[in-house]
Amino acid sequence: MVTRDLQHDAEGTNRSARRRPGRPAGGNVVVGREQLLAAAERAIRSEGPDATMAEIAAEATVTKPILYRTIGDREALTLALSEQLIDRINAAVEAERGAGVDPRTEFESAVKAYLRTVVGERNLFLFVFGGQDAEVVHQLVDRSAAQMVELFTAARVAAGRSPIAAHTWAHAIVGAFQMVTLMWLRDEYCDIDTVADDLTQLLWPGVATAAD
Repeated sequence: MVTRDLQHDAEGTNRSARRRPGRPAGGNVVVGREQLLAAAERAIRSEGPDATMAEIAAEATVTKPILYRTIGDREALTLALSEQLIDRINAAVEAERGAGVDPRTEFESAVKAYLRTVVGERNLFLFVFGGQDAEVVHQLVDRSAAQMVELFTAARVAAGRSPIAAHTWAHAIVGAFQMVTLMWLRDEYCDIDTVADDLTQLLWPGVATAAD
């Protein structure tokens, strides 16, 4: 009897040792979607924008199957993280509304807010926007442009103009921001004030036209 008990204890210990991270004794996942997304952000910040799903799973102390079952594949993870990042960018830009003495200064302040947020989340931005397929990029651009489309459309409708240009320029601005920001983050060819001034000079004439 004693021998059988000892053998049973040893088998239980071996099963516990073999149990993969993320599963308690009952076999249920102990981490949820939010915890996994937070772990993904930590892994990307530490490992860089090329962080693998295995590294993200390790950061979350779960198996890759649990990560895939809870979040989805890498594309699904990218979209989920992009939602969070875009919310932060939009909040930073929104906070600059009314901060400038004139519309152009306010626009440049919003550009700087965008860039500051991206700099603070450099690896996450590169993970989300660098090297994605066309459909993913399309979804991210639409999501990013929604705020500016709303602002420009309201201004044009109030002025009795067609809202069409608002859509064109909102997407043009987002596309320019993303491409310039990707190159700027990778090459670090100037400081944030210089790139913000350059973007303002480049985009403001069209922005003013779209909003008038």
